[in-house]
Amino acid sequence: MLAKERQRCICELINNNGSAKSMELMELFDVSLETIRKDLLILERQGALTRVHGGAIKADRIKPFYAFQQRITENGEQKEKLAQKAVEFIAEGDVIGIDTGSTALFLAAALKERFSELTIITHSLDAFNELHGVKSFKVILCGGQFSEDERAFYGALTLNMLENLHMNKVFVFPTGISLESGLTDYQYDLLPIQKQYITSAESVYILADSSKFQKKALYRIFEMKRAFTYVTDDGLPDEIKELYKENQYNII
Repeated sequence: MLAKERQRCICELINNNGSAKSMELMELFDVSLETIRKDLLILERQGALTRVHGGAIKADRIKPFYAFQQRITENGEQKEKLAQKAVEFIAEGDVIGIDTGSTALFLAAALKERFSELTIITHSLDAFNELHGVKSFKVILCGGQFSEDERAFYGALTLNMLENLHMNKVFVFPTGISLESGLTDYQYDLLPIQKQYITSAESVYILADSSKFQKKALYRIFEMKRAFTYVTDDGLPDEIKELYKENQYNII
């Protein structure tokens, strides 16, 4: 088989399955591991795939941007499952930070069901409204300029508050997660807030339904970190999950 034909077959296989391991490709095409590595390098330079440790995955794609009201109803069942899993990492009495977004509402509701004593820091108006009526909760709203579109506060005042707060755990909800592009989102004004949550916490939990993996948005929030815990639903393809784990990312 000619190199170009083999590379076309590799692309087709990865696009169909989401990923492929170098050793499997070597056996399938009966060529050396070095030949497969060269094929993957060529295909990556063409933008056809993304190389990772031990193989390759589909090249990340731009995830469409949807308005907040539409995102509330998008993948609701998966977000409910994410929230129920996320509360398992929280202990009574913790100080936690909650990012803004539709997933924040599901997490806020789950916190009310599970805990009686928490300190909760957020810049999401809707998450605050969901939580502030629980008398045993201490809820801190980081105010500032208000984005009507995202129902969240941002800017220097918001950031200044967060810089002076320490959290045991934070929960961040990016639009896209990619081994190549990291954690990404569309709201440029909110990026400094999300970054500050991450740098102000002892432990970071990234909540994202499976449709967000190997997708990217316009702006980078943060690079991928192996110290983070990535929580998703059971719709994540096994091949993608295994490649993330092989690259030592903690996927729950």
